Order: sequence, then structure tokens, then C-alpha cells
Amino acid sequence: MSTGSGSSGGAGAGYRVEVDSLRAFASQVRGLLGEFQTSADGNRTHGQSGVGTGAFGDFAEAQALHSRYEDMRNGLRDVLNAIQDAIDEAQRKADLTANNYEEQEQETSRSLRVNGDGWSVGSTSAPVSQAGYNSRTAASSSGGSVGSSKASSGSGDPQPTW
Repeated sequence: MSTGSGSSGGAGAGYRVEVDSLRAFASQVRGLLGEFQTSADGNRTHGQSGVGTGAFGDFAEAQALHSRYEDMRNGLRDVLNAIQDAIDEAQRKADLTANNYEEQEQETSRSLRVNGDGWSVGSTSAPVSQAGYNSRTAASSSGGSVGSSKASSGSGDPQPTW
């Protein structure tokens, strides 16, 4: 399913949303999130990577080294949790975007109708006024032109404003 006219031309050229591609992307992100949670979850990794306070020795420098190690380990847990949250948010937003485009396309389909001429599309919300068009065609059919000087119709001479 797609929205817009895309590369096929028309007034909306360049605007195309492949909702199926958005859904495929969201599915891939869901898979990445599941994989991430089983192998690099911040809390799980944090629990598996700890070493005891005596692992570096009992002297002052070893205790300072262990303290720095704990700071780095906690920071790594926070980064992994932030990555996990960002992946989850990307998946949710891709799904939401796909849903919004589908809803917009359905709403647009419901609100448009084919006009009486059988080929143009009009909105069902309000009739389009032809007043501006009718006043110009009336002026030009009476020999005058809107916004320009009078000249004989069909003389072949260029008009001051076209």
C-alpha cells in the first residue's frame, strides 16, 4: 500500500509513503530489540560482569581502580539501557507512523468523490464556487478582458498582457 503519486508524476511527485516498508522496518527493529535484550540487556550484562572488591588487591590503588571499574560498568549499563529504549521507541514510532498514514489514506478515500463529469475528483465537504471562473469567461466573451486593455479578438496582434 502506498500514499501519494511518487515518481509517477503529477502534482504530488516526490511524495510517496510505502506503508508496507514502514511495517517491515518496524518488524526488523522488533527483531533487533529481541536480540539485543537476550544478548546485551544493560541490567543482565551488569549482573554478569561484576567482580568483587578484592579482585584487584587490598591496597589503596587497587580499591581506587575497582571504584573506577564500577563507575565504568554502571555507565555501560546505562548506555545499554538507553540504546534499548531508543530501539524500542524507533519500533513504536515506525508502527505509529504506518498506522497514521493508513488512517489518513482511508479518511482521504472516504472524503473524496468523483464529480458529475465522471473524471475529476471533488470533495464532499463543500461545493466549489465557480464565481471567479464565470466572471472571467463572461468578460472575455463580451469582447473585454479582465485586467487588460480592449483589443479586437482574433486580430493576431500580441496583447499587452497575456
